[in-house]
Amino acid sequence: MKRISVSTLFGLVAGSLCASGVFLGHMLPFSAVTLTFILLNRAVMGVVIGASGLKLHWAWNGVVMGMLVGSIFSYFLFMNMGAGPIPVINLFANGLFGLMIEFFTTFVFKLPAETAASVLVRIKAVPAR
Repeated sequence: MKRISVSTLFGLVAGSLCASGVFLGHMLPFSAVTLTFILLNRAVMGVVIGASGLKLHWAWNGVVMGMLVGSIFSYFLFMNMGAGPIPVINLFANGLFGLMIEFFTTFVFKLPAETAASVLVRIKAVPAR
């Protein structure tokens, strides 16, 4: 649970960075709905990265989950801005945000993802009552 909490927090940090870039770069007009959507999308990205049990290297886990969850935001940009480079660039930026979330969660806070095998070992180690 601690890993999910930390990764969600860093998802919100990533959302703040993303929203700052979008609004200061005048890519989208500022609105409370857009800001909420960006922060919510990045927070969900953090939850998914924290809960992910994929058997991937930590870096690939962050990139894949970031691109998967962030594709919703890329689609939002496509629907609001039309076909162009911004939605495509955003798709790859989502991978970078996912990598950042995974890096801080795994290395800075030392909360690596648990595999199913390590969870089973921990469950079996609990003595029966």
